[in-house]
Order: sequence, then structure tokens, then C-alpha cells
Amino acid sequence: MKLKNQSGYVLFLNLILITLIALFIPLLIQEQKINYRILSSRIKAAQNKEAVESGLQYQLYVLKKDNLLCDEMIMINNKIKLRIKGEEDQDFFYFYTYLDDLIPYTAEMKIDKGDLKILDKKIYRSE
Repeated sequence: MKLKNQSGYVLFLNLILITLIALFIPLLIQEQKINYRILSSRIKAAQNKEAVESGLQYQLYVLKKDNLLCDEMIMINNKIKLRIKGEEDQDFFYFYTYLDDLIPYTAEMKIDKGDLKILDKKIYRSE
């Protein structure tokens, strides 16, 4: 098929090209927004996990230094509220750290009373 009048051919191709670009730009922007949300959520989860782990280490430090068990609330950078609690029975110390946030975490540690050796340590997301 041979077109005799091809003066609108270039305009028609440009229109198709502009339409395709206009369709794909919002999809790319939406993908970048979703990736940003996922990344920020993972960063927040990692910070929360480190916060509860540091709460356990703080309790262990206080136990070794002052021979005390903690039961308090700690504010980290005026953003993160960390609840720490220590308990004991005849053979073991039990440390608990809770973080109530959008991505909540809980950490538990079991320590032998005799040599203050860490026997068990769990960090998990508590939904």
C-alpha cells in the first residue's frame, strides 16, 4: 500500500510516540514511590530491631555494673519509646525489651546467674 500524500505521516508518528511516553511516565513515578516506601519501611524496621537489641545490652551492662535489674522506659532521640524489664528466678535472669511503634519489636534474653553467660536471645517482630 503506497500513500500518495504523506505530509501527516510524521505528525502521526510523533503523536503515537508522545502518547506512549505519557502512558509510561506515571507508571515509572508510581514504581519509584513504591520503592521509596518499601525502603523507608525496611530502614525503620532495622532501626527498631537495633533499638530493642541495644535495650538488652543496656540491661546486661546495668546488671554487671550495679547488680540491678531494670524496669523503666527509655526515650531514644525523642522518637523511640523503649520499655525494658528484667526478672529473675533461682537460676536465671530474664531480660525483656519492648518497642511499640508502627513496626513493633520484642527482644528476650536468658542469662545464667552464675557466670552471666547469655544462654538464649530472641528478637522478633510482634504484630
